[in-house]
Amino acid sequence: MIEVRNIDKYFGDHHVLKNVSAIFEASKINMIIGKSGSGKTVLLKSIIGLHTPENGEIFFDNREFIHTKLSFKREIRKEIGMVFQGGALFTSSNVEENVMFPLDLFSKMTKAEKLKRVNFCLDRVNIKDANKLYPAELSGGMQKRVAIARAIALNPKYLFCDEPNSGLDPQTAILIDQLIKEITTEYGITTIINTHDMNSVMEIGDNINFIFEGRNIWQGNRQDIFYSDCKELNEFVFASELYKKIREKVR
Repeated sequence: MIEVRNIDKYFGDHHVLKNVSAIFEASKINMIIGKSGSGKTVLLKSIIGLHTPENGEIFFDNREFIHTKLSFKREIRKEIGMVFQGGALFTSSNVEENVMFPLDLFSKMTKAEKLKRVNFCLDRVNIKDANKLYPAELSGGMQKRVAIARAIALNPKYLFCDEPNSGLDPQTAILIDQLIKEITTEYGITTIINTHDMNSVMEIGDNINFIFEGRNIWQGNRQDIFYSDCKELNEFVFASELYKKIREKVR
C-alpha cells in the first residue's frame, strides 16, 4: 500500500498539487485520472521521487519516503517497477538486454540467473523467441509487453504505469490492461496507473482518484463513477454521447 498525505508541489509560483491525499491499495489497480494539466503526472512523479513536494508525506507500506535518508530511498526505489509512456526501451539494445538492464544495475545475480529471470518475465508477458530482436522490429503491443517484463524483472512491490495504452489500437490496449491486472493480482503488487483512457478505467479501475486543478476531489471505483454527483468528474468521464448513454442505462 502507498499512502500520500497532504502533498503540495510548486514550480516557481505555480501551485500544481494542492494538499493532495490518497491511498493506493495493494493487489489493486489504482488509477489517477484528470484533464491535461490537472497535476496527475506531477503526482505520479512525486510518488516515485522524480519531484520533491514542498509539503506532505508519502508512505510505502508505512515507510516514509520524502524525508528519509538517501540510502533508505534507494532501497525503496529497488522495489519500484516503472512502465514509461511509449515503453522507453533502449533502441540500441535487444529485448533480452532491455529486460536485463535493471538486474545489471540492482542485483547480484550471475549471468545465468539473470537470463533465467529474463526468460521468466518474457514468458509471463507472453513473449517468446524474441530475445535477440530490437525494439524497431517489434509491434507497439510487443514493445509495451517488453516494457512490462523489464518493470517486473526485480519482482517489484510497486508498479507505476504512465499512459500504458498510449499509441495502441483498442484491441491491443485491452490485452495490455488485462496483463497488468493479472500481474497486479498474481504478485500482490500496488499498481498505480496514470491514464486518459476511459476504457481502461471502466475495465480494470479498482481504485480511482480524480485530480482536478491540483486537488484530489473524488475517489471511488469504476462502479461508483456511474452514480457520482461530482460535477467535474461527470463532465470529464461522460463527455462523449456514448458514455452518457451507458451511464443512463446503468442508472
